[in-house]
Amino acid sequence: MKLILSPLALLVLSNTSTTHAFFTPTSRASTKQTVSSTTTNLYATAAPEQVDCIVVGGGISGSTLAHNINYQSKGEVSVLLTEARDYLGGNVKSHRTEDGFLWEEGPNSFAAQPSIVRIAYELGIDDQLVFADEKLPPWVYHNDKLHPLPKGQGGKGPKGQLELVFGPNGVLKFALAGELLSWPGKIRAGIGAFIGHLPPPEDKEETIRDWVNRILGEEVFLRCIDP
Repeated sequence: MKLILSPLALLVLSNTSTTHAFFTPTSRASTKQTVSSTTTNLYATAAPEQVDCIVVGGGISGSTLAHNINYQSKGEVSVLLTEARDYLGGNVKSHRTEDGFLWEEGPNSFAAQPSIVRIAYELGIDDQLVFADEKLPPWVYHNDKLHPLPKGQGGKGPKGQLELVFGPNGVLKFALAGELLSWPGKIRAGIGAFIGHLPPPEDKEETIRDWVNRILGEEVFLRCIDP
């Protein structure tokens, strides 16, 4: 069985030589499969008899945790990374067409947080990071048209907060002149953001969709977050 690793999964797992990756087999074939890749020496094997730590789930969170444990312990802590599916990366999944075009089924970008830059540096691929212009907004394609989302100008602290609200791509312009949200959707979001909203449920853990729906309304999630 061929195992598929997304680029972000490879980013996290490459060079983690003491981390085992074990996939629950989906067929009667041997449980030892080699990952075919030119960018990593990772092998998928049957679970070792004894390890120091087991990480359940080979999504981006589990893969990152396995890397951090291995890196910060300098390889002294053995880690078993388990995944029921036949690929790593979870929702971070890439596809390459026969003519070489690469497209992402899940997220196609990331916030340049220090932790992500740190991991890229630890894996020796920080020179491959591509940073967007902080002054430019992200865009959403809806109803055959591109719509800018609210974005600051790259300022920090109070300056950044003012830019996010009053800047050329700020929330105020998005609310008054933007066409992505309907007026009922804008009013619902404004009420939740500035006046009040329901408290979080006590009987379950909220998903991102539940949280956005409760605070800003379902339209914000469907048109701004989900794409």
